[in-house]
Amino acid sequence: MSRQLLHEVRDVLRAADAIVSEREFCERWLGKSECYMRTLRFSQIEPSADALATVSNKLKYYAEQMHSKDTQHLKDLAVEFERLAPSAPISVP
Repeated sequence: MSRQLLHEVRDVLRAADAIVSEREFCERWLGKSECYMRTLRFSQIEPSADALATVSNKLKYYAEQMHSKDTQHLKDLAVEFERLAPSAPISVP
């Protein structure tokens, strides 16, 4: 399920022109190497807790920033970011 969530986040960010590639998503939004998503697909493993925590924190941060703007498009995108951010607290060892 977590891999599916990351794919959905990546697709929303692409549609919003926040990223241009999966490489950028891995490096800037997950804090991982450029081939992280490819490794998950190939190995059929779930994302690490720290990758999920990183993307969740970034989505929540940018959602908060966009809520304060006057543009409806940004407010709608903020709602989408909040929906995608994993709501359960994730502890990173």
